[in-house]
Amino acid sequence: MVKFTRLSILLLAIFSFQFISAQNKTVIKGKTSKNYKLNVKQLDGIPDNEPSLNFKVPNKNWEVPNWTFDESKIIYKEEPGTYKTPKSTREVSPAPDTTFHALEDNGSSIPPDVNGCVGPDHLMITLNTGVRIQDRIGNTLFNTSLGNWWNALPGNGGTFDPKIIYDPHNDRWIMVTPSGSNSVDSKLYLGVSQTSDPLGEWNMYWIDPDESNQTWFDYPSIGFNKKWITISGNMFGNDYYRTVFVFDKMAAYNGEDNVDFTRFATSQGFTLVPSITYDNEAEDQYLISTSNGNNGGYGYIQKFKLDGPLDDPQFQYEGAIGIPEPWENGAGYYGNFLPQLGSSELINSVDSRMENVIYRNGKLWAVHHVFLPVNNPQRTAVQWWCLDTDGNILERGRVDDPSNVFSFAFPTIAVNSKEDVFIGFDVFSETQYASAGYAYKSHYDEENSMREYYQYKDGLSPYYKTFGGGRNRWGDYSNTCVDPANDLDFWTIQEYAEYSPNATKWGTWWAYMRPSFQPETEFEADNILIPVGESVNFQDNTLGVPSSWEWTFAGASTENSSEQNPENIVYETEGSFDVKLITSNIYGSDTLVKSDFITSSSTILPEVDFDYDKSVVCLGEVMEFKDESLYMPMEWEWSFNPSTVTFVNGTDQFSQNPDVVFDEAGIYSITLTAWNLNGSSELTKFEIINAGGFQPYFNEDFEQGLDLRFWTIDNPDGEITWEILPLEGFGHGSYAAGINLLEYYDFTERDRLISPPINMEGMTNASLEFDHAYAKHYAQISDSLIVLISEDCGISWTRLLSLGDDGNGSFATHPLTTDGFVPSSLEDWCGAGYGSDCYSVNLDNYAGKSNIKIAFESYNANGNPIYIDNVHISQFVGIENQALTSEELKVYPNPNDGSFTVRILNSTKYNSVELVDMLGKVISAYKLNGSDTSEIEINEELESGIYFVRLRGSDILQSQKIIVY
Repeated sequence: MVKFTRLSILLLAIFSFQFISAQNKTVIKGKTSKNYKLNVKQLDGIPDNEPSLNFKVPNKNWEVPNWTFDESKIIYKEEPGTYKTPKSTREVSPAPDTTFHALEDNGSSIPPDVNGCVGPDHLMITLNTGVRIQDRIGNTLFNTSLGNWWNALPGNGGTFDPKIIYDPHNDRWIMVTPSGSNSVDSKLYLGVSQTSDPLGEWNMYWIDPDESNQTWFDYPSIGFNKKWITISGNMFGNDYYRTVFVFDKMAAYNGEDNVDFTRFATSQGFTLVPSITYDNEAEDQYLISTSNGNNGGYGYIQKFKLDGPLDDPQFQYEGAIGIPEPWENGAGYYGNFLPQLGSSELINSVDSRMENVIYRNGKLWAVHHVFLPVNNPQRTAVQWWCLDTDGNILERGRVDDPSNVFSFAFPTIAVNSKEDVFIGFDVFSETQYASAGYAYKSHYDEENSMREYYQYKDGLSPYYKTFGGGRNRWGDYSNTCVDPANDLDFWTIQEYAEYSPNATKWGTWWAYMRPSFQPETEFEADNILIPVGESVNFQDNTLGVPSSWEWTFAGASTENSSEQNPENIVYETEGSFDVKLITSNIYGSDTLVKSDFITSSSTILPEVDFDYDKSVVCLGEVMEFKDESLYMPMEWEWSFNPSTVTFVNGTDQFSQNPDVVFDEAGIYSITLTAWNLNGSSELTKFEIINAGGFQPYFNEDFEQGLDLRFWTIDNPDGEITWEILPLEGFGHGSYAAGINLLEYYDFTERDRLISPPINMEGMTNASLEFDHAYAKHYAQISDSLIVLISEDCGISWTRLLSLGDDGNGSFATHPLTTDGFVPSSLEDWCGAGYGSDCYSVNLDNYAGKSNIKIAFESYNANGNPIYIDNVHISQFVGIENQALTSEELKVYPNPNDGSFTVRILNSTKYNSVELVDMLGKVISAYKLNGSDTSEIEINEELESGIYFVRLRGSDILQSQKIIVY
């Protein structure tokens, strides 16, 4: 069974198209609708739904490409002999700070289509085989297949070519993936994260790249600027051309349903790569493509431009750029060209298409690999470009081995804020297995130069895997990114040949490199206000990779240190003291003095504070407490009132962070006393822990969501489940708990909405009451609601009530509807209009017990949503929610806080409305005006308890019981 995540799936609409043809390009304007909101964590652990073997169909009859261009429109043509050749002896690129595993080969896909990027706190990997999120030291936080990632989108069937980038200006991830490698099923998926955290929620969209179903979309390239997200691709099938899709970036980031896009189709160029734009004030965006590499002794690339207003982008071809160092755009049998150790099978090199483009400081940086020498290629080389926005070449170069021993392929480029350049790529040779490397250029380095490459991950085995085809697929690409944490450091993810006995595995590996330059000194300390006699630990945060450190600590027992991060620096005298750090490397030195940085005090006492993981806890459940006291406490003592607790997991009352079990039901106050070298302080937090559960009267109206009172959800399949849903109309607040079964296609699945613990000790009787709203979607079947109770805090459950509609309104509160159901008035709820009464469940058998939980379990028949609201548990049986004692008297909301509305139908029969307490005392009275319908707003400051709203006429009396909490 296909498994996919829940959430507000709205079928995409593409409408209001406007077709504009001009010369050899076609323009389509349209809008998309947001398809759904992805909650990433709900995907974790769901089985892979992709086919067991997956490889792209394109180009079965692959040939060396011949990309032509308009020779009458050449922007820049470098004169022979004008290129400034850098010196041949160059230093090796710096070693990485760290490298580690990215994502392994699961045997299901060739090529892997290697991609990944870095964010402020995470690494995200997107391959044909899966999506993985890691922390920045390589620990895996999340895994799913690529198909599962996009599973809820319409038309998902055979995803491939994923790419991911990070937008540091708006702190968002942008991911793109095509689906369906045929003209009928082809789709293009776009996802953007809602925050910098890729583990959070994403806004997901899709479009049909060719509504005429003549072509299908392949090989996306992705970029952005301050206005647009731009995705380009190559179209194959019954026609052959390129497309460029331009989306309103902020509309996508904001999760708008109608995101404007413009589709440009052109026959010019191949693999038009949009720039990733780091100049956030730049109005225009540029695209670069490879063109004819061997034309009259020149090799050419092509330049395109997007400009114009946000809602009306203009796409134009600007021309070609040529250099007198030609290359071939492909080679080998079906592209199998790259050598390897231990096998005569060559690895596929694809072609010389452009890989990625960076726009920074008014310059365009681009990279691809080329085949050399012309006419008879023997190797591949990485070729990089630096252009101004007019297309003039500022710098260019190659990572190349003219001896034909080594080939370099599948590069990507990154440029940091100082214009250091970092290119990641794969390394191939008959002398080694396929490996991963990179090359670096400092902003100090000479024009056109690139340092010798550094191979950071050696291949471990030969590689040959074709799934029965003729191409030993590799790549098709990689990714290299600047670190958004400081806009200086670099990350690259590359492919290498992993060890396997039958030589069929690839692997992927990260490298992280910090560029070195004249240091920019910075440091911090773990404490800056300390008791006299305490020690401080210092941490160097200098940029530029210093190689030496000179610390000076005024007023400390240790006056100097040459360590990078000195520890245990003791201050034995009172006062405020300077700290100085001088950092140095081969590029120079930098000095930073922080005046009066450390203050040592003989009077400062601990500023006590602590935290805890929940405020309502079951008896017997372990609860964690965390000391958050300031000013270097060194001893602690915890006390609880009442004292009926047990310390567990090796902790006791003197532990800094104890684990505690509450033994008796009740409300607990907690005191923490903390000592430092100067003495002690204490803090008491009164009545903060409710052990055994909430004590009735318990009321939940869901207006503040599920978390306020610690409701939980049991969602076994990770798909659509209970959530907070908005309401329409008046009288029932703005929100209710609900489950959208209309969009839940897994029949018979069960999901539970589970209450917090309830403590009914001291009660002799109890009742559960709640409102529900539901309308059948199909006449033949009904969804169901089951109410369960647990007396051991959710370990075991007993069924209390089973509800399903018999066609006569036994559970439904609204007539059958096939258009979806949202309650829009009081009459759409139980006990008020059509169908079902509200239900009251006797809980007398559970009175006197704690650790009680209630669960509302849905049984899915793919009908309409089920809504639950105004759940309350009390000692008073027979109290109705949003009451109705007759057709003539309604009180809402009920329960309430003393503010409510009384609505009287046929009020001519009555003279007055009275508010009466349990002893019959009239608290307030209101005269009626004799109209047919009357509404009275009552707002009284009432103590919690039971009251009555009473209608009084000359010979008639009606009353409605209400609860005030």
